[in-house]
Amino acid sequence: AEEIAKRGVKDKIHLKKGIIGSERWGDTMRKRIHEELGIELFDIYGLTEIYGPGIGINCPGETGMHYWDDYIYIEIIDPITGEVLPDGEYGEIVCTTLVKEGAPLIRYRTHDLSRIIPEPCKCGSSFPRLDIIKGRTDDMMKIKGVNVFPSQIEEILQTFPEVSSEYQIRISHLDGRDTLRIYVETSGHTDFADLSGRIASKVKSKIGFTPLVKVVELGVLPRSEKKTKRVIDERYE
Repeated sequence: AEEIAKRGVKDKIHLKKGIIGSERWGDTMRKRIHEELGIELFDIYGLTEIYGPGIGINCPGETGMHYWDDYIYIEIIDPITGEVLPDGEYGEIVCTTLVKEGAPLIRYRTHDLSRIIPEPCKCGSSFPRLDIIKGRTDDMMKIKGVNVFPSQIEEILQTFPEVSSEYQIRISHLDGRDTLRIYVETSGHTDFADLSGRIASKVKSKIGFTPLVKVVELGVLPRSEKKTKRVIDERYE
């Protein structure tokens, strides 16, 4: 969307719908793509190990992704104990293929974190739904004795309308202690110091430690045509 706007070719690209997969994306990025391109957006979820036709996709109601339960059986488990969790609780997605013959999977642990939405969908489809992917079990960072997932940081950033969908987290070990820095983008019409302080304060209240927050202008953070690297852990470099 940024590149289309930069090149001024929006009127030449007649897109109506966009199917976004491969990388987790939040409400801020969804809203930005929708506003800049004016298209209807869909989340799609799949794994290379499962093959086609993917695992699920959201309906126009945008309340989770319907998955094909005649094709794949999904459980949500506690990623530490392996206990199967009831519908509505967040945990790790475990997949068992039902019709795949060449390389079937039995209780395959995906490391993706989500939940099965227990309520029926307003679209009327009987296919069950997974909520948006909140992150991965191997994404967890331990900072000052606190377990943190990047999705927790992203959810906090989404509460600040002046912050764009682009952010980066850097973890360093300075002066004998771990330090977490959060880089965010915003427009030039915002008081950078004030925004930085408000974000740091909210992270402290929600997660339990105070990060260093650096606010930069739109376009400063690196972009990637592949999966964007949101977390850079410099402690072991």
